[in-house]
Amino acid sequence: MEHNILGGVWAQSAGIMSGLVPPQRMGTYLATPRHHLGQALIDEVVDAFGDAAATPAKTYTRSWGTAPWTQGYVTAWRPGDVMGVGPLHGKSEPPFYVCGSDQWLSGHMEGAVRTGRGVAREILTSR
Repeated sequence: MEHNILGGVWAQSAGIMSGLVPPQRMGTYLATPRHHLGQALIDEVVDAFGDAAATPAKTYTRSWGTAPWTQGYVTAWRPGDVMGVGPLHGKSEPPFYVCGSDQWLSGHMEGAVRTGRGVAREILTSR
C-alpha cells in the first residue's frame, strides 16, 4: 500500500516549489522518521514531475500542522458557516481586527499574509 504524504505541490517561482500536507495525511507525515522524511517527500515530487526533481539544490520543511500559531493550513469552516457569516466574513470592525488564512478566499498562507498586511495598514493609518 502506498502512503502519500503531500496533498499538493506547485511552483512558487522559477526553481522553487512548495507542497502541503493535508490534515488526513498528517498522521503519515508525523509517523515518518525525520531522517527519512526529506527523501520521502522528494520521492513523491519525482513521482509527479519526473527524474529532474530527484536532486534539489536545497529543501526546507516547515511543519505548519503542528506549529502552535497555525496548527494546519486548511480552513476549519463547516459547510454553511461562511454563508452564515455572509458579508461579515473577513471584515474588521475597529478596534476588533480580523486577519488570517481562513479570512481570505480559500484559506492558504497567501491569505494570512494579505489579510495580515491589510489589518496592519488599517491599524497604522487609524492612529
